[in-house]
Amino acid sequence: MLAAAAVWALFLGGCARHPHVLETHQLTVYYCKGGTAALVPLRFVVDSKLNEQQLAAFAVNQLLSGPSALGNDVVLFPGGTRATVSVSGGTATVDLSGSVADGFHGGTSEETAMFKSLTYTLTGLPDVKNVKVLVKGQSVAALPGGQFALDEPLTRDTFAQ
Repeated sequence: MLAAAAVWALFLGGCARHPHVLETHQLTVYYCKGGTAALVPLRFVVDSKLNEQQLAAFAVNQLLSGPSALGNDVVLFPGGTRATVSVSGGTATVDLSGSVADGFHGGTSEETAMFKSLTYTLTGLPDVKNVKVLVKGQSVAALPGGQFALDEPLTRDTFAQ
């Protein structure tokens, strides 16, 4: 939420004689509701000058931070999870590190919900079609201690019921 507040501060900043008008658009970050496969979309206002790489990084950082408004109603990546994001040729590559990369201790439905949230959030960007997940810079079959298949790029169809 801090980044969103910074965007609004830029929008509201400036002096009365020379107002600064920031062109913005919306970015949607999806969270999975706990115990279900339902997605909860949260929209953020972002500077329209952000490039695809910056939008992807912002979206993933918001996802990892978790929503302040929804409390414990959604499945989140474990605290201390970090990610770097790159976008190229329709693929967003997310390199996970931190606590989630050291060993996943949740259940299968929780793990699926985390990656569904990540995939829906990034494929909601204009040019992203799929998400490749790395762990500590390496392609892996699954998270350490996890079961969700990460050896192929993820798409929204990965989560079709």
